[in-house]
Amino acid sequence: MEKFIFEQSTLFSEDILALLKSTVIIMPNWKWGLLAIAIALGIVLRPLIQFILKEIKKHNPFVKKYPKSFSAYLLNQKIEHPTAWLLVIFFWFGIGDAITLTGKFEIYYNHFLRGLVAIYVIRLIYYCVDALSSVFADVAAKTESTYDDQLVPFASKTLKVLVVVLGVLIALQSFGLNVMSLLAGLGLGGLALALAAQDTAANLFGSITILFDHPFKVGDWVKVKDMEGTVEEIGFRSTRIRTFYNSVITIPNAMMAKETIDNMGIRPYRRIRQILGLTYETPPEKIEQFCDQVRYMIKQHPKVNSETVTVNFNNYNASSLDVLVNFHIQVFTGAEELEHQQAIFVDILKIAANMKIDFAYPTQTVYQKRSEVVPPSF
Repeated sequence: MEKFIFEQSTLFSEDILALLKSTVIIMPNWKWGLLAIAIALGIVLRPLIQFILKEIKKHNPFVKKYPKSFSAYLLNQKIEHPTAWLLVIFFWFGIGDAITLTGKFEIYYNHFLRGLVAIYVIRLIYYCVDALSSVFADVAAKTESTYDDQLVPFASKTLKVLVVVLGVLIALQSFGLNVMSLLAGLGLGGLALALAAQDTAANLFGSITILFDHPFKVGDWVKVKDMEGTVEEIGFRSTRIRTFYNSVITIPNAMMAKETIDNMGIRPYRRIRQILGLTYETPPEKIEQFCDQVRYMIKQHPKVNSETVTVNFNNYNASSLDVLVNFHIQVFTGAEELEHQQAIFVDILKIAANMKIDFAYPTQTVYQKRSEVVPPSF
């Protein structure tokens, strides 16, 4: 029988010493007691350790001095939670070694604690990836190119997937499993999984194509088939587009990579085209004056490309004399486009009102021809 650590102690009576030294399940009762006390103590102390770490982090002058550094971003994450658990787990490891656990229970105990260590280490590395992504995002924001702005979140997600996969493999290896043999044994199953995951693989390659081909970026206004909106996120599997009625459309990247994409967001100028229908009673001289004044007014607008302004009488319609108004305006958002378009259209109404020109609306004039009445002959 293993020596009881409290063998020479006078704190316990002979009956209690005999009970503690006796073995009911696997190992002596005193080891179970110490292990239970250690586990309970770790669970009780864990919130206190987490609080202390949080206070140390909060009063760290390095964060205020270098707010854009990797260390500052990392300390701004909730790293105190996994760190406190790791300290408690290492304490449990130490207790297990100190009391010399027995037989297979020691193996199961150590495997369980190693699994917990793997979980919290992966979580800590997750926070490191987030901090590193924030540093790269700051660097990307200082460059003129928008390509790196899209690449940073994509690379961050890739790193997180690698962290989980490698973390699980390393944990399995630490449990004594031969990871390479396990992967080789899963070869046939992996083939079946690959066949079942063709769509996922196609979407992954589609996302890579989008990032390197750069047909659009986050924030662009795009049209894909009958879908239209602003790109919110480019992910591994899909691209999310916020529509103009405020819903979100999720489009698989495999589809985005092969469809025709109309990128409305990169237009240097946006065309505005309108047909103004004047009444047939409008004199030709007034039509010419109206066209000249509208053309001059539009060319004076600071956002309009004056070289593309067209204002001309161009069509005899069924109920109107049509004047074509066509020009290009330099704006970057839909709201800005509508704002300047409204201002120009209101000015056109003012010009028409000053010149006493009426706009036509669909009308029909019916002419009835009277037939001559022939008197009856007798």
